Amino acid sequence: MPKEKVYVPVVEPESTSYLEYTELGRTVTPQPVFRKDTIRVRLLQRSLGNPAETFDTEKHWEYDIPWSEKKEEVVEMKPVRARNARGQFVKNDPNTQENEAWIAPKPAWEKIKRVIL
Repeated sequence: MPKEKVYVPVVEPESTSYLEYTELGRTVTPQPVFRKDTIRVRLLQRSLGNPAETFDTEKHWEYDIPWSEKKEEVVEMKPVRARNARGQFVKNDPNTQENEAWIAPKPAWEKIKRVIL
């Protein structure tokens, strides 16, 4: 059985007071057979360390980003009846376009947790 390839997260360089990076081009090539994207980057590195002697260097990088294995599921949430503070159903106001009797349900992470002391 072949070893599983481990991908290390790529950290692109940032400009500093003595080095300046300018992106000249970026190409993203999807590879569905290997389930990854190959990214090729062309950079211009300008060395500013010595003010009397600055020079430019063109660099080429290539790295792979794997596709995620997770499949996202879309869950449709049915509307629920609106309730007032006492827990009673709220009726629809016929004078407005919006239907106040039905609301979108709150996801579990948005519900307020009550702490009983």
